[in-house]
Amino acid sequence: MCGIIAIFDREGSPLLVESTVKALSQRMTTRGPDHSAVYCQPTYALGHERLSIMDPTPTANQPLVGSALHTTFGGLSAVVNGEIYNFKELLGDPKVAALGVPPSTGSDSEVVLHLARAYGPDPAAWVPLLHGMFALVLVDEATGEYVAARDSVGIKPLYFGTTKSGRQMFASELKAIHDHCDSVQLFPPGHYYTKATGFVKFYSPPWDADDADLPPVTDDEVRGGLIEAVRLRMMSDVPYGALLSGGLDSCITCSVMKKLAEEQGLDFHSTDVPKGKLFHTFTVGMGNSPDIMAARAMAKVLGTEHHERIFTAEEALALIPTIVYRSETYEPELLRSCIPNYFLAELASKYVKMVLTGEGADELFSGYQYFFDAPSDDGGKALQKENRRIFSHLHQANLLRADRMTMSHGLEARVPFLDTTFVDIAMRIDPDRKVIKDGRIEKQMLRDLFSSAEYALPSALLYRTKAMQCEGVGSNWVEAIQSHCESLVSDEEFEAAQAKTNPPATKEEAYYRGIFDEMYPRMDHFVHVWEGGCRSGGAAWASKAYTRAGLVDPHSVNHELQAPL
Repeated sequence: MCGIIAIFDREGSPLLVESTVKALSQRMTTRGPDHSAVYCQPTYALGHERLSIMDPTPTANQPLVGSALHTTFGGLSAVVNGEIYNFKELLGDPKVAALGVPPSTGSDSEVVLHLARAYGPDPAAWVPLLHGMFALVLVDEATGEYVAARDSVGIKPLYFGTTKSGRQMFASELKAIHDHCDSVQLFPPGHYYTKATGFVKFYSPPWDADDADLPPVTDDEVRGGLIEAVRLRMMSDVPYGALLSGGLDSCITCSVMKKLAEEQGLDFHSTDVPKGKLFHTFTVGMGNSPDIMAARAMAKVLGTEHHERIFTAEEALALIPTIVYRSETYEPELLRSCIPNYFLAELASKYVKMVLTGEGADELFSGYQYFFDAPSDDGGKALQKENRRIFSHLHQANLLRADRMTMSHGLEARVPFLDTTFVDIAMRIDPDRKVIKDGRIEKQMLRDLFSSAEYALPSALLYRTKAMQCEGVGSNWVEAIQSHCESLVSDEEFEAAQAKTNPPATKEEAYYRGIFDEMYPRMDHFVHVWEGGCRSGGAAWASKAYTRAGLVDPHSVNHELQAPL
């Protein structure tokens, strides 16, 4: 995981001096504390802030300069952020193998050079082959062409900016380029970009259509698909662990990690784990909150070396300006959950360099509370459409939070539920099986798939009610942050904010917005605020659970363990 920047100028235009390129790149230094470098040529510059995960030796440092690796790659250079999980298979691809060039490093990123040289100048031939999470920019000096690309789901961030002089800039974070561009936009997930084509969509899954006719899927395929997704993400050359909230998704992820480790002897590279413990797990909350208690219980069952970050409302509220800067958003629902995640990542980074998380399961299996209000008599059609809608916004919501908060502390987060092969399987499930009816609870199917004894998930945890993290970390957290923000925004300030793009509906929103506008002036246009002010606002049905300010009653659902372990 890393931070990347790429700058391109028209022929004859003055490029930014190297010291400026380096300074812009180092605005993202928390993303990559292990190594920083830039590569500057007459018409372009590449910068890279490295977090070393695969091949942590200096040999694998970036920017990748092809001529320094092998004469075959002369003229090619690249910066890559993320992980290419199938890089070994791609190195064995017939066209790549025909080059006769062995890899020079153990880094997954190097495969981008091999693919570009083997498949030629058309990125449509090789970008779709990449299986993983990534944002990349590759340059071919011989042709003057360059390509930028972002992974299918948008797990890794990328921004695209331009100036009136024709300069184009790409960066992992807004903070690196916002004040050097006349306009900035999000680089859309599942797309690549070239000067000749503009943005081209390469990820168009067959399930993403109202009239999709999909082949059926078995329970074994669903279960096996997730297990394989977890296995792929246990690829590392450095210590790693897992974020364990005590909710269903993280409990399943950790359970599968344990099963794979015991059956396949996978190495967690953690020399500081006491004898008898498997790997590090981490949780966050206020006092004995529901998440803290549930995660503690699950860690005991699994036998992990478990760590807890207990925070107070006072220290969390003081962190709000930092969180707005790091997250680069003013979306209220997102920011509430960013704060505990910031504390959690800070803790985890003291022990490991990479973690697995449970992000994405709610979008695939209808896990949010407003799905209780979904139609139950249409065979799941409305529910499936809503799953697709919120899945398409993940890169502006949960994935933004997961990336920014972990990378604020040089920690990589991997998300097995969003493996594209598994997503294709999950979206083929009969949607009627995901509908909450006939005594089912949310994500009933997913719970049942991992209910056998081999996964060591006690019923009290397996069937614990879903909690949004901003609720599960402590029952008073949402009220505390709303009250705090109300006290800091006057009626006059709130009224003045109504003239802005995405006008705030509450003083909490206005407070975040004021901080954001000060840090990122003119950049308010691409922040995604949930329709109606909350996640459920764009659904085809009305939800009784939410208003724009959040849950109507944060205490309406009991997230406590319902039975002793």
